[in-house]
Amino acid sequence: MASFAAFNEFLKWYEDRLNSGSTASVEHTTHTSTSFVGITHSNSLGHWVLDSGAIDHITGNKSFFSFISTSSYLPSITMANGSKVSSHGVDTIHLFPSLSIDNVLYVPGSPFNLFSISHLTHSLDCVVLLLNILFVYRTRVRQIIGNRCESHGLYYLRTSVHVCMVMDSPSLLHGQLGHPSFAKLQQLVPSLSKLSNLACESCNLGKQSRNSFPISISQRASSLFALNHSDIWGPSRVKSNLGFQYFVTFIDDFLRCTWLFLMKNCSDLFSIFQTFLNEIKNQFGVSIRILRSDNAREYLSHSFNTFMKSHGIFHQTSCAHTPQQNWVVERKNKHLVETTRALLIHDGVPQRFWGDAILSACYLINHMSSSV
Repeated sequence: MASFAAFNEFLKWYEDRLNSGSTASVEHTTHTSTSFVGITHSNSLGHWVLDSGAIDHITGNKSFFSFISTSSYLPSITMANGSKVSSHGVDTIHLFPSLSIDNVLYVPGSPFNLFSISHLTHSLDCVVLLLNILFVYRTRVRQIIGNRCESHGLYYLRTSVHVCMVMDSPSLLHGQLGHPSFAKLQQLVPSLSKLSNLACESCNLGKQSRNSFPISISQRASSLFALNHSDIWGPSRVKSNLGFQYFVTFIDDFLRCTWLFLMKNCSDLFSIFQTFLNEIKNQFGVSIRILRSDNAREYLSHSFNTFMKSHGIFHQTSCAHTPQQNWVVERKNKHLVETTRALLIHDGVPQRFWGDAILSACYLINHMSSSV
């Protein structure tokens, strides 16, 4: 079902490109030469053949490798005539900066370069489509890896940097920067200012939200740490790889800069707040005047309130069962979780690494421009 869906997705995408007349950048030509120089007599071995019968990727061109790993467990290769040859190493090759192929066997003397279609589709999560033309297409990132170049019934993979990089570059930058909004991406990367839109399936899946709640007008803080917003998120349905289930955020109302701390238990809040307050005093020479939070019992504990009063910090709380009143930190948590979810979905990372991903998301968001 996944392959059929990917096939339909590509057909729709290709039809849209045909209708818009934008298929000029994807060339597909047929070589009519009567010699097999490119496959049997060339020393450069620059062409790659897509082979549905090959079990492994094979090349005889050592220049493709930056480092060749050797092992006594490397498989022997059975050739088409029944003879067997030994592989002398295995490594990753880089066709161009945005695409790497893993587990390519080095077979000295091999007169050809073979891409195993079964390995290619599994390792790159792509589909190989044989229509009147051939494409190798990565559905998750909507990237064409290459198109065909046919000679004597063999399909050579044309890995054009122009074809692949132009299509992949906006999506690649979008993913590396933490899936920012399209307008913000265009501000960060001026070369994308002429791009009309950017479809990101990971953003569509990771940033769904319910209807907004009316925001009451309040006075913005006029100085650093005059007002600080805080909230605890959790528990997560999946523990992080280090056992965290919660995180707490502290947001300065003046700068809207966010501090995020992972927690194994909600009871860790008091010690984390003490650490955060000491950091603010030492690094900025000021103290928090007002802390605004919801009515979570961790904020209302006797030890927490006693500590707040001893440091002259005024504690404001929202109405019970109305998290929308604490909208600054609630929206920030929503932004953090959505960005984290998009990062995990985009790169296929297991959910147990959400702790590392949300710290990265907080770092990226803090270093980007804010509408406020």
